[in-house]
Amino acid sequence: AASVAHGSSLISLGSDTGGSVRLPAAFTGLVGLKPTYGRLSRHGLVSYASSLDTVGILARTPHCAAVTMQELTRSTRRDGNDEVTAAVPQSSDAA
Repeated sequence: AASVAHGSSLISLGSDTGGSVRLPAAFTGLVGLKPTYGRLSRHGLVSYASSLDTVGILARTPHCAAVTMQELTRSTRRDGNDEVTAAVPQSSDAA
């Protein structure tokens, strides 16, 4: 939160289990976004409580948070358990 609030970076990522992104954002006047579980890949995230852990976004504006979210949801395909990266059955597979 400090680097974004200072202006050293446009956005920052962090793990949000119980408010670790949202609370610092609130304290510093930033935007803190905790996406729905599984919306972003958790690949590389050290798990604290894996059913609650998500990658959160800290940004200066809602627009920056939205653009970051769009880019992150279409990037990596490393975590096969996430909603974004899980195989979606095709209509021909559902027989």
